[in-house]
Amino acid sequence: MLIILSVLFLSCEPEFQPATNRDPVLDLSGDWEIETNTEEFSLALAPNRKSKKTVPVPSNLQKWIQSPNEGVLLRKKFFKSSEEPHFQSLCLGKISDQARVFLNGTELTEELFSQYQNSIPQGYDRTRIYRIPQSIVREENTVEVFVKPYFEYEFGILSGPISVGPSVAIWKEFYFSEIGGLLLFSSFLLIGGFFLFLSLREKLKNENFYFGLFLIFFSYYQISLSEFKYLTGLEILYLKKLEYTFLVFLFPLFCRFLTAILRKQRNRFQKILEMFSILLGVVFWFLPTVSDLDWTNRIFHQTLWVGYVGLSLKLILPNLKNRKDFRRILFGIFFLVACVGIDTLSERGNFSMIRLSGFGVSGFLFFLTLILADKFVGMKEKLKTWNLVLEEGIRKRTKELTQSLQEIKILKEQQDGDYFLITLLFQPFLSKEVKSDSANIEVYRKQYKRFQFKNRNYEIGGDVVLNETVLISGLEYQVLINADAMGKSLQGASGALIFCSIVKSFLQTPDYEFRSPENWLFLLYKNLQAVFESFDGSMLVSSILSLYRIETGDLFFLNCEHPPIVLLRNQRVSYLSEDLILRKIGFPNSELPVQVLHFSVLSGDTILFGSDGREDLFLPLETDPSQKQKTSSPELFLKTVQDSVPSLEILENRIRSFGELSDDLSFLKIQRTAGRIEIHSYLESDSYIRKGKEAIQRGELQRAASFYAKASILRPADFQLAKICLLLAKKTQNFKLIRLFSEKITLRSEGLFLKNPETGISRAVTKLSTEKRSEFGGKERKKAS
Repeated sequence: MLIILSVLFLSCEPEFQPATNRDPVLDLSGDWEIETNTEEFSLALAPNRKSKKTVPVPSNLQKWIQSPNEGVLLRKKFFKSSEEPHFQSLCLGKISDQARVFLNGTELTEELFSQYQNSIPQGYDRTRIYRIPQSIVREENTVEVFVKPYFEYEFGILSGPISVGPSVAIWKEFYFSEIGGLLLFSSFLLIGGFFLFLSLREKLKNENFYFGLFLIFFSYYQISLSEFKYLTGLEILYLKKLEYTFLVFLFPLFCRFLTAILRKQRNRFQKILEMFSILLGVVFWFLPTVSDLDWTNRIFHQTLWVGYVGLSLKLILPNLKNRKDFRRILFGIFFLVACVGIDTLSERGNFSMIRLSGFGVSGFLFFLTLILADKFVGMKEKLKTWNLVLEEGIRKRTKELTQSLQEIKILKEQQDGDYFLITLLFQPFLSKEVKSDSANIEVYRKQYKRFQFKNRNYEIGGDVVLNETVLISGLEYQVLINADAMGKSLQGASGALIFCSIVKSFLQTPDYEFRSPENWLFLLYKNLQAVFESFDGSMLVSSILSLYRIETGDLFFLNCEHPPIVLLRNQRVSYLSEDLILRKIGFPNSELPVQVLHFSVLSGDTILFGSDGREDLFLPLETDPSQKQKTSSPELFLKTVQDSVPSLEILENRIRSFGELSDDLSFLKIQRTAGRIEIHSYLESDSYIRKGKEAIQRGELQRAASFYAKASILRPADFQLAKICLLLAKKTQNFKLIRLFSEKITLRSEGLFLKNPETGISRAVTKLSTEKRSEFGGKERKKAS
């Protein structure tokens, strides 16, 4: 890359371009007439005056000047033929500061950087390009340049192309030269940044760190020499301060690089030199004029260079015999110092030469590249030895990994086989949807864990959705259960399998007369709790156990720490009974009473059971949307059912639109159809109540208790009717009915404890007898008499 950019830079310099490829411009360099002791610009307006003295231009005319305040008039005649292109611009290169230019007696103005025309200095290091009015161009033309110096050691047109021609050709030559240099030194800036980044990654201030800083400061120094700096519009004083600040740190960084590559500590002499360099860098910013900056640089700063060169030689010379790479470093230093020295002499006007500092650094980098190449060769030999050792180790390790992967593959197949067997065992417990004229019941289950067995996809998890039919006292109820067993994959599936097995077994118990839905749910919960409690808390199940009678819309349920039931009525969403919640099934030593809740599902209502997978989602963080966090958001779920509860697959898609699922997902939906409610059960129960009243009037309390008990079975939600049945059963000493209705009333009002349910039943009977003795007993006796 450096070679390509160097060639590009050289091709942009006029001195290195072939004559056949040059633009059609007239070269004005060579011998110019000179007049000295010219103190007034008006002297340049004498076109007929002739001088016998000639000087080479560009060059330093210091020897022609006796006093530094004198002015010099330079004159050059040139001819324009009709075949030559228009002379639109005049380029005079770099002039030692103040200059006035006349063509055929007419003063010309600068085309670029004209804002510096009245500054002090005007810009002794920038190229002067002047605009030529076409009205003053003749066949024989005379250009006169009046020059006054800024420094005592520089005088005249010092360097650069001196030509006249079309503006496009003049400016093309100028911009190509400047852009070529910027590209070359920008490449050094990139290389320096790479070495600096390499050292920062290693977190060490080694040779890479100082060499990177050296290249960066050198690149900025060279860029500060570019004429594009005048486009900033800053004062020349501040531009020069910035330039000398970059320059003052070059040699200290270079010596730091040498001490780092030689693994040596800085001695006292080097520290003193660095202190003086830092002091000079600060002093530069307090000097009032450019001449003071130049004087300080030449007297003090360039004197320090001698010390740095001696320090570099002191570091390198003792190692020349032992190490070949140090000889290359020494040659690179000499090459770099020679280029910098030539640039210094060229800038002082001793001769004209393009800037060589960039080529000096390129050469120095070339020698460093040779050193790195030798190191890489040595490293390669070491790597060959290590590769043999590593190859054997890798071969052995690969064999071990292959065996481990084979074992993992076998274990994975066994695990998937176990998953598949659990899935097969779960098949009998998968419920189907129920549709009738009064209600539609939908079930939906999607497990989080997916696996593949024999090229077929399956899923496994702990969610349970059951929709079964059971007879209670001869009446048909739907057993609706939504449960979530604790644990992932196999543990959750095992808990779900045990749960379904217990429920299925309980469904097989025979029905008998005078049995309440409250009693049925209590016994089911008791059996489940007894089995899961034996696992000592290692297997818990959250669930909703419910019985639903399709004909009347009566829903009896228990919530065992499961997400609450959602009700959608008249396009309003709410939860059913968030307060009365039991602990999860299997929680040891639970002391909460079991209380069965009742809810009447009206025509047009929608009831929705759901596991916690509906709320636990992976949602993007507000601070960083690319990162996701597991969050429980019941509010987002309620938004999905705000207006209506769609089909359960569509409901899942709505949930996924907010975030990713993080758990198993299951739903159970009851949709009560709008229309006439069946009243057959109510008519039959009214008939039994009427017969019971007639029996009481006849004093046949035994028959009355039987009639009222049958009416209560047909109306399981009528709490007052159950109380009347309990009073009649107590009066007739019908212990079977006493137990049935006392248990029903207790489960609906206060709840029963699993450990000692008889206490709760006795307390309910006593309390009810006290409340109703006068209210009911007296009335009925009067009616009977």
